[in-house]
Amino acid sequence: MATKLLSHNDDREAGKSHLEYMRELLSKHGDEAKIDLHAGHMRSLLAFASPDKR
Repeated sequence: MATKLLSHNDDREAGKSHLEYMRELLSKHGDEAKIDLHAGHMRSLLAFASPDKR
């Protein structure tokens, strides 16, 4: 499957959304919460956590 790379700003927005989703999972499932992260998810989370474009 082809993956479209996002711009840094798009990655940051996606990362913010992923974190909100994780908070919802933890709220709903507690210590039983699980999530499967793919490379695109990881890039987005790192972009959101990074103040610059590293």
